[in-house]
Amino acid sequence: MTHNKVAHIYASALLDIGQERGILDALEEELGVVSQILEEDEDILRYLNSPGISPESKRAFIDRVFQGNISDILINLLKVLVDKGRQSIIGDIDTSLRALIDEVKNREKVVLVSTVKLDDAHLEQLRGILKNQLQKEIFFIEEIDESILGGIVLKIGDLIIDASLANDLNSFGDNLLQRKLRSESSYED
Repeated sequence: MTHNKVAHIYASALLDIGQERGILDALEEELGVVSQILEEDEDILRYLNSPGISPESKRAFIDRVFQGNISDILINLLKVLVDKGRQSIIGDIDTSLRALIDEVKNREKVVLVSTVKLDDAHLEQLRGILKNQLQKEIFFIEEIDESILGGIVLKIGDLIIDASLANDLNSFGDNLLQRKLRSESSYED
């Protein structure tokens, strides 16, 4: 079974527990924090992934680091992952859980690329348009990319809407080139 399939199974179990107990938002936030800690702190991840350290020591380490900071549900999840040798998929579990929660809560993540940070009024206007079109709650992940020159690029799942000045200029150049090629072929006949 691939990591993503295994991660999806763990994420589904967390989703079920979170919904049953009414703590889904807390689980999402806590798992995000744990995933970020493990991504940023190479020493902790190296310790948990070290084959020379016993699972008992790793479980005790998890208690020392996380007890009182995250729910017992996530502490137990971390311990199970350590016992199964799957602690390296915590980030994948986080990603899968967020995707499942987005489905349940009818949310859509939209990556918004622009040359400058958009003001709140423009963001709300764009959010309203997308909400009407997609029939979902919209939350933006904003990225700044000066290479688009102006305008915006929206990434919604696999769909990319490129309303950037760079794209417009490229399209304009391509159109000019096509016209030139057509006019040259007309003179050759």
